[in-house]
Amino acid sequence: MKTISEAQFIEKLNRLKSLLFQFEKINSEEKIKLLQNLILYHAYKINTFRQFHQVLMCMMAYPDNKTILRLAEQTTSLLLQKASKQPSLQDKLSSSGLLYTSVECNFTYDKVKYLVKQFPQQVSIHSASSSVETQKAILKLILPYVEYSKIHEGEKDIKVRIREFASSKQQTDLEWLLQTIQQSPLDIKTQAFIYNQLGIFIQWKIVNEIDSVSFLRGPSLPAYFHTKPPDKKINLQDIIQQKLPAPVKLNLKEKQQLIHAAKLSLAYLYRETEPFTNANEQDITLFQLDKGISIALFGSTTDKRYSLESYIGYMVFKNNIPASYGGGWIFGERSQFGINILESFRGGESGLIICELLRVYHQYFGATRFVVKPYQFGLHNPEAIKTGAFWFYYKLGFRPEDATLRELALKEEKQKLIDPTYKSEASTLKEYTKSNLALTLTETAYPDYDSEVLSQRITYHINTHFNGDRQKALTVCFKQLKETLDIDVKTWKPEDVDYAKQIAILLHIQPHSKEWQKKHKKEIRLFIQLKSASTELPWIKHLQKFNAFWKYMTS
Repeated sequence: MKTISEAQFIEKLNRLKSLLFQFEKINSEEKIKLLQNLILYHAYKINTFRQFHQVLMCMMAYPDNKTILRLAEQTTSLLLQKASKQPSLQDKLSSSGLLYTSVECNFTYDKVKYLVKQFPQQVSIHSASSSVETQKAILKLILPYVEYSKIHEGEKDIKVRIREFASSKQQTDLEWLLQTIQQSPLDIKTQAFIYNQLGIFIQWKIVNEIDSVSFLRGPSLPAYFHTKPPDKKINLQDIIQQKLPAPVKLNLKEKQQLIHAAKLSLAYLYRETEPFTNANEQDITLFQLDKGISIALFGSTTDKRYSLESYIGYMVFKNNIPASYGGGWIFGERSQFGINILESFRGGESGLIICELLRVYHQYFGATRFVVKPYQFGLHNPEAIKTGAFWFYYKLGFRPEDATLRELALKEEKQKLIDPTYKSEASTLKEYTKSNLALTLTETAYPDYDSEVLSQRITYHINTHFNGDRQKALTVCFKQLKETLDIDVKTWKPEDVDYAKQIAILLHIQPHSKEWQKKHKKEIRLFIQLKSASTELPWIKHLQKFNAFWKYMTS
């Protein structure tokens, strides 16, 4: 059996890394030879395996041509086959999302239900962080209490305790637990609460290649082949003004595949975001953009939407491979914004990706002011300090909201122009995290309406006008709103009535609120009823045009 030494492998792998973004014919020919040699290596250690896999992922996302793409895919499959024969390597690669490796993590009730449905008899309980007393108390809620003997018996591990109740060999212990919770008389919110209180850590081994991180794909769009290196000089204004194409027409199966790719991508990172976990099949939008980049937008189901803003998640695909995820929290024309570039794709087209995202949120949702919270560029985030993430945003046009920090950044910017080798001290980068970063695309953008401020004003209103009696506040405010808007709770959709109750206090916080509500009755009714539309876009657009609302909130 042909093989190469570890030294040869590392030398060839480093050479291949240096060629990843070189696309001349001579480079393509060398890439082919390097791949053919690299796969001959057999004595993989965890670091060499990970590095080789990341290089292959990058080659599949940035192929020179069909031959390179096909060879990178074939080499990836061969690499995974080698891992299948090395159990010790599989153990070390757990939490990677690679084929034949395990996922062991604590996820929310909704996420776990999805995994169990998608992978029957494959997902089970690994352990639980809850106390024995908590476990007993929850079993009392979901089981007939006449079974109290086994419920209270001994100080047992949760897996052992469930085994005494579960009789079917066709179910895993986790499937039994979920089924028992769902069959209980508890409402869905309480079901989710008690499951999450158990602190269940699941275990699941990835056995399907197409579900592994290597071959997990989103949309089936044509491949883009690169002929020149990625452009590092990105001009945000040029990109953001390019007319956005119409969304790609998606059938239900394609939408479900996008949701599947998003949920599993984050599962392999041991993370969740609400728009992915609570994804609404009716609120999935896909844009096919330049250079093999596509962006999928995810809205939540109506029962999981935010009351004072719209949290729209996204996943960026590069040649149909998940490359980045995050979201925008939209309120009026303001959008709080967060981005995470997946490890295999850092340093490639990060600047282009964020510009395309801003283009989508600006043109599709009408956002004109983007705000980045300090964590993204360093607060409690050492990696962001190390990489100088603040300057990544600064180069795109983001500026500190704090005037003093804007002056400091301007001085440092001038210093960088004088001395190209100049780098900010870590202490200075930490100083910048005392303020949000903001990008304003137009001088006519709404002022900085932060929904968190309104939430705090609601709390203040309850405490000062209703002596902290929240039930009284809800009753009084909804009664007024119901009368002024002529809400008929018998004919209105239950979710619209529930939302009206949620925002009744907000619409009561100013003096003469009743007169204001009567004057803008039509707009307020729309504000309430559009929240339960199939997508959140109509609600976002309506609120942006509802000028009287913004004047009322700031008067």
